[in-house]
Amino acid sequence: MTKRTVVIRNQSCDWQPKIKRKTESVKIAPRLSNAGFISPVLVVLACTVFSGLFYIYSVNQTAVKGIAIRNAEQEIAKQQKENGTLKIKEAELKSLYNIEENSKQLNMAPAANVKYLEESPTVAYNAK
Repeated sequence: MTKRTVVIRNQSCDWQPKIKRKTESVKIAPRLSNAGFISPVLVVLACTVFSGLFYIYSVNQTAVKGIAIRNAEQEIAKQQKENGTLKIKEAELKSLYNIEENSKQLNMAPAANVKYLEESPTVAYNAK
């Protein structure tokens, strides 16, 4: 509790009569409530708490997205590996050796006499 003293000057301006005034010490009661004022400590504390929560949230979101990216990369690698094996299988099935083997298993006979048809144009302007 601080004591404050109010002092009134003995001498005043010329236009007033010279009257002796009493000087008294006045005690001012301390404020019990600081309505309307926010303590700077509370502001700093609130900002620190908010910053900490935001940091935790952002780290968590980064970790979740990192896990999702890792899963997507693993899926891509798996699909690329499967694609490679399917290309190899396709090449094996398209090979001439495989076709000949399958034709023997299906009891197909090779063609002995091959006759090719020549196509002649039926339009008059192409005739030579």
